[in-house]
Amino acid sequence: MSVKAKVEAVLFSSDEPLRVGEIAEIIGEEVSAVSKAVKELLKEYAEREGAIEIKRIGNKYVMQLKSEYLDYAYKLGKKELEDDVLKTLAVIAYYQPVKQSELRDMLGPKVYEHVDLLKKKNFIYTRRVGKTVEIRTTKYFAEYFGIDAKNPDEIKRYLMNRLGMGGDKDEETEGSSDR
Repeated sequence: MSVKAKVEAVLFSSDEPLRVGEIAEIIGEEVSAVSKAVKELLKEYAEREGAIEIKRIGNKYVMQLKSEYLDYAYKLGKKELEDDVLKTLAVIAYYQPVKQSELRDMLGPKVYEHVDLLKKKNFIYTRRVGKTVEIRTTKYFAEYFGIDAKNPDEIKRYLMNRLGMGGDKDEETEGSSDR
């Protein structure tokens, strides 16, 4: 069994991005051999015309569907988050850091439930600021959605490019529930 095939199996099976060292530990191979295999797989998947890609997110790797094929998967898969919760998450990601009171003004009182759910799922974190809380996305948010971004500005640029979001806070975020 080749190292590359083992790496591919691990990436296919994992539900979260993995570091090269983590993959090496799982398959019992040297980090250098796993690193070489990951590079080969990245190249192979980039060159083929399939629906699956291997993507680097920070220092981790994930196997996932290419974005243009997500609609087909959504027809079969169970949604983890409802559209209105996704919209709340998109607004948080775009405007972060955002105060919960501002979020409520933009989206209505349901945001309190959404914030609790998103916090429980580790997509966001909050910290108290005066009488309200400030909300930001977590590192897990970027990993989960396959966004190779380390700071809020990079996430904002990604959302602007990917979802056609833009403008100021008064425009809200049409199309933000596309994920």
